[in-house]
Amino acid sequence: MLDIYLTDVQKQVQFKDYPGEHPVKFILNFKKIFPSVMELLLPVLPENENLEEMTWESTTTDFELFKQLLSGWGIIELRLNAITQYKNKDFTNQLVKRAQLKRKTLAQAQPQLSAVELDYLFMHEMHALIDAELVELGEKFYLPTLRELWRSQLSEQVLLSKF
Repeated sequence: MLDIYLTDVQKQVQFKDYPGEHPVKFILNFKKIFPSVMELLLPVLPENENLEEMTWESTTTDFELFKQLLSGWGIIELRLNAITQYKNKDFTNQLVKRAQLKRKTLAQAQPQLSAVELDYLFMHEMHALIDAELVELGEKFYLPTLRELWRSQLSEQVLLSKF
């Protein structure tokens, strides 16, 4: 369970909706997928330095973005599992690497983009690659849904990945 103190509303919340049992391990692994996580949830180490008692600070807005990233990754994992059944694990790993490379390229070419925007663009690229594979099976495109889910948080340019 993540104990999170929302600094803007001075409220403590507990978040349990994540995979695994070790929250610190989960956050460290999740930031490998979405580097912005370390900007959205700030760790607060207890005085006794026991990681089991780690708490986190965030704002309501940043916490909502964190939850949206978590939900978004869950959908990507489900779609990757479908492709793994159709192709294989190496193929899906290559899709992830291609999307990560595109994020890295965009970060260099568009230095004004925030970490959250780059994480969204990574998701956008993942869904574009997955859509291209699953359309052969008659699956619908997911990108319009992704854009709608993020419409209130990002600019139209970022939503459409048009630079």
